[in-house]
Order: sequence, then C-alpha cells, then structure tokens
Amino acid sequence: MPIRIKSHIINQRKHLRLFSFPSAKKMAKLKYLIIGKVKDKASIGKARLFHSFSSNAVKYIHLALLKSTTHTSHKPPDSNYVSDVISYSNSRHGPAAFAAVMWRLRVTKNAFVATKSLIVFHKLIKSSTDKFEGLGHSWINLKLNDFSDVSSNLTIELSRWVKWYGLYLDHLSWISKVLGFYPNLTESSKEKSKEKDCVSSHQTGYIMRQTESLVSFFEHICTRPETPPLFQNKIVDEIRELVIQDYFTVVRLVMVRLQVLSERLIKPGIEPVGDSGSNDLRLVLTRLEECKVSLSGFFWCCRRLAEDFWSLVEILKAKMVQGDKEMVEFPGFGQTTVKDDEEMVELASSVQTEWVTFGDSETATNELLKWDTEWVTFDDSEGLTNEPLRFSLYT
Repeated sequence: MPIRIKSHIINQRKHLRLFSFPSAKKMAKLKYLIIGKVKDKASIGKARLFHSFSSNAVKYIHLALLKSTTHTSHKPPDSNYVSDVISYSNSRHGPAAFAAVMWRLRVTKNAFVATKSLIVFHKLIKSSTDKFEGLGHSWINLKLNDFSDVSSNLTIELSRWVKWYGLYLDHLSWISKVLGFYPNLTESSKEKSKEKDCVSSHQTGYIMRQTESLVSFFEHICTRPETPPLFQNKIVDEIRELVIQDYFTVVRLVMVRLQVLSERLIKPGIEPVGDSGSNDLRLVLTRLEECKVSLSGFFWCCRRLAEDFWSLVEILKAKMVQGDKEMVEFPGFGQTTVKDDEEMVELASSVQTEWVTFGDSETATNELLKWDTEWVTFDDSEGLTNEPLRFSLYT
C-alpha cells in the first residue's frame, strides 16, 4: 500500500475518533439533564397559571421555591431564591411558605428536588420567630420513609439522605415543642446566664425530660447515612453544615441543664435529685457517652465547646460513680452512708427497714454485728431529743 494512502487512512481514523459518538453513560446523563430542564420549565409555567389569581406574595413564594429546587443542578438551593422564600417566614404569608415547601415535597419523586426542598424547609424553621409546632399528620402523609429514586447511583445515595433528613427535621420540631422555642442559644454569656436562670426555675423532673429529649436528638444525628469516601456532593455538604449548627446549639442547651442538675446533686440547700432522678441522670450520661464517637466528627467546627461539653459529661458521671461507691449494702446487716458530715445507718433485712441519723460523723461503724431480736436504746448525748431513742432490730 502506498505511503500516501496509508497516511490518509490514519488521518481519517483520527478524525472519526475526535467526532465519535458519546458513550451510553454520557447519553443517559444528557437525557436526564434535558428532561430535568423541561420539567422545571413546565412546573414554573403551571405555577404561574395556577396562581394567576393568587396574591403576588403567594405567587412569588411558589416561583422562588421552584427556581431554588430544580431538577438539573447538583448544587444546593440557590441562596438568592431561598432568601426570597425565607423573607416571608415571619409575615402573614409565613404559613403559605411552609405549605409551598410541603406541596413540593409531596409531588416530587426526584432526589435532588426532595433534598433541596428539605434544606429550604430547615432554613424556614430556623428563620421563623414563632414557635414551630411541628407538622403532625401532614409530615406523616409525605411518606418520606418510603422515598426512593433509583435513576442513578447519586440519586440512590441522596434518597438515603432524604429519609434521614426528614426524620431529623421531625426530631427538631419535637425539641421545639418540648422547649417551647426553636433551639437558638448562642455562645453569648448573657444569653447562657439567662437560659440558666430560666432552667433553674423548673422542677428537676421537668429539666430531666427536656434533657432526655435533647439527647434523643443527638442519638438521631448518630444514625446519619455513611457517606462513601469517593462520594462528594455539595447538597449533602449543605445538609451537614446545617446539622452541625443545630448540634452545637443543642450542646449549649444540654450543658446548661447538666450544670443545673449537677448543682442540685452536690450543693446543700438546693432541692436534691431523688433516687429516680439520679437513675435518670445516670442513664442520660450513659446515652451521651455512647454518642461521643459518632459526634466526634463535628469537633473541628467548635473544638473548645465540644471539649468543654464532653469534659462536663465525664466529670458528672465520675461524681455519680463516686456517690455509688459511698453506699455499701450488706444484706441482712447494717448499711452505712456518709454524706455532708452525717452518718445514716440503714438497718436492712427481709422484714423491716429503718433509718437513724447521727450527728457525729466520726462514729462510722466498721464492724458488722448480727443482732438478736430485741429493743435497743441509744443515749442522746447531743440533746437532740428529750428521751432515749428506741427502735427494734430484726434478723
């Protein structure tokens, strides 16, 4: 074959290689992109027609929401359009903004639209000054637990986040109910002092219930989907950032409540936590410790606050353990507890239990004596009573 013809064939092959048809994967992606754009334009057109007789505010809310939650972009919701929706959160059109997001979540089957809508909803809750009462049956009707978009590997991964994020926002609304406000405590010492005064005015049982609800919120954060090492998506990054902000806000709220409970446990003259309260607090501290490893990935954001919080948890749990060691139980004999310079001796048996308090803390009994059934009299050398103290011991 002549050299000129051979070189011509090689050039033609190179030319065909440059203008080769895209692969099946690229074609599918291009098709998905085109369909998404068509759906976005159709949704905007229908919204304009449907809300043609609505107020300008309601129409603007729906159009801004549709433009911020598109099918095509892999980026988070457009901040400008999100700001437009949020600007109505504290006006008389606030319910319309929440309803618009709920409608968007109810009709979509697309993972990108669903995650973006949840992000907008999260920001709406945070911006609202009114107490958010949750969504109740409306939230259940969304059926986000069954959400699934299998059109690509990315949408499959995002579907897991849609399920988790929906439950997360439901937990967040529950905290708002328990506290009476959306968690928004800052690092300001003035705000923390005000919050502590407010918490101190409550009974111990009520503070404990609040703390348990906040710990449940931590436990749900620990169930977040595991992100594959090669999986990178800016929508998920936006979700993480919002969750981290909520986490450290709740950390401050939990710290205040643990400080109040700690003061009631160790300081005299303040209402002590009873046996049931101590057990509840012990369980809360145990649940917190179980969350520490999973939540350690957030430490980089506010390292000092995180270290202070977990140090408080460890110190308080150590005090609880130390208090347990002070109580040594001997079935059928005497049980001694030394606390606040007084000795309490429990005469415990299978028949009867009686408590006697002595003023002298130096008289702690180190010997175990088995008593016969009889009446025993203790002389009152301190003049605490007008007559000898008598009680019955049983074996």
